[in-house]
Amino acid sequence: MAEARAYSEVWYQALRAWETSETDKVKVHYGPARASTMRVVGIGNYSTSGTGQGGSFWAGVEMVHLPNGLHRSNLVGGMCSADPLLSELHRGAGMGSLLHHSGRGWADPKARAMAYADAVLGLAVALGDELARTHAQALAFARMARTISVESQD
Repeated sequence: MAEARAYSEVWYQALRAWETSETDKVKVHYGPARASTMRVVGIGNYSTSGTGQGGSFWAGVEMVHLPNGLHRSNLVGGMCSADPLLSELHRGAGMGSLLHHSGRGWADPKARAMAYADAVLGLAVALGDELARTHAQALAFARMARTISVESQD
């Protein structure tokens, strides 16, 4: 359980920091579509200065640094917008940390910290992080086991 908490914190802090970089710029050509070719649509920041060809531009893709590698920031941002907690986090709000200041257990309020952990691990799984999948399952199992033990005491 402690490892799952720690891993969710790593993802949480990476999303809070939202560190980005731009990929190497590529030259994108555009013009009238031809049946035998495809037009390339760039994603990211564009600059037409210095191209001098009128039918091309340089494009770079903004990438966000996350624990399992670089991901397109517009994709991750869109995924965050689809979840209320992740949207809040993406706007710079949310808790400072998911972990209690002692380093043991969840921060207060515990239910909110656990909800954030579920959200960030869910995003991590959607972005292909298999370690996050393992930790998300561990948190779900721990929650279910705690519920079962509480119910069985009745």
